[in-house]
Amino acid sequence: MIFGIVYIAITASNRQKIAMIEAGMNPNDKDDEGFSPWSNGYLFIFVPLGIILGNVLAHYTNFLDAGQLGLLGAFLFGGLGMLLARRQNDKKKQDSGE
Repeated sequence: MIFGIVYIAITASNRQKIAMIEAGMNPNDKDDEGFSPWSNGYLFIFVPLGIILGNVLAHYTNFLDAGQLGLLGAFLFGGLGMLLARRQNDKKKQDSGE
């Protein structure tokens, strides 16, 4: 099964490169942003912060148990961290003139 997944990933990448060549583009010049250090940094800060705040909120309220609020906080603050990282990257691109 792993072989099939790897095969599909490689053939999809090759098809994408062939389509770029047929369109007159250089496949090596594609805009590959991926995760920036800002994204990882914000995630490493905001996800534990969300877990901690979820656990503190669970301790002082009877809304949900600690596991559910911790997970909810991790997703909520992780998303907030990703939005802040995206905003930071967009601002950096705008300042560099792209």
